[in-house]
Amino acid sequence: MNSHPQNSPPSHPSPSHPHSARPHSFPSHPSAGRWFEKGFGRLVALRERRACDRESREVFGFYALQLGQPALDLLRRSPVENRVRVSPDGGEIRARWDELPFETETVDFVVAAHALDAAPDPRDVLREIVRVLRPEGRLVIVGFNPFSLMSIRARARGVPWAGQWLSLRRVKDWLALLEMTVIGGSFAVFRPPIRGFKKLAWMEKAGARWWPMAGGVYFVTAVKRRPGMRVIRPSFVPVPVGAMAAAGGEAKREMEKPS
Repeated sequence: MNSHPQNSPPSHPSPSHPHSARPHSFPSHPSAGRWFEKGFGRLVALRERRACDRESREVFGFYALQLGQPALDLLRRSPVENRVRVSPDGGEIRARWDELPFETETVDFVVAAHALDAAPDPRDVLREIVRVLRPEGRLVIVGFNPFSLMSIRARARGVPWAGQWLSLRRVKDWLALLEMTVIGGSFAVFRPPIRGFKKLAWMEKAGARWWPMAGGVYFVTAVKRRPGMRVIRPSFVPVPVGAMAAAGGEAKREMEKPS
């Protein structure tokens, strides 16, 4: 949960970036949006919604951004007051992900849904996300796992788009360089995207147990830490349960003594 020094919301991160009107160059497959609407793509979209619903419930604040997948509302469960979908191809705001039209440190929560996969230089996108995030702001990255059954089949067919499949390890390395602290992560979609995928539902539980790093989609959650900040812990010292019981018994005996 993020806190603000004032009770009133901060200045609105209005879309006034001087370069926001530049043409974008994010390569996407012609059927990328439609792929998530039916068949195996619909299964992937369902898993991504569930994971983002779970993560977004834990973040509070004034402003939240969804980068990528404008057809999927991945912020629908977020308690953040103002939620905006940003994409070069649609959403409430059309803008490049590597040149976001928002002021520095004005956003509380960002969901990057395959934005790094589709970007020509995902590091630029990640740097821009960190720039707009407030201290203690949270980022959820949704990406396709190159080390999965899903990637072998999907990449051979060029679906869902002709983008990059970035490994989770590489993404974590980039986050560390930007002083983002990874606080959680998970995988989903362990079955391959073949015609009879519905009959392979058993692979979801088996995969989560036996090959958890081989899910077709990964989710990683990170927090922006400002250098020099430290967590303030309670100043009281916990009292052992036995000591509390002894103290209570002593007080009871004192009260029962005749005056």
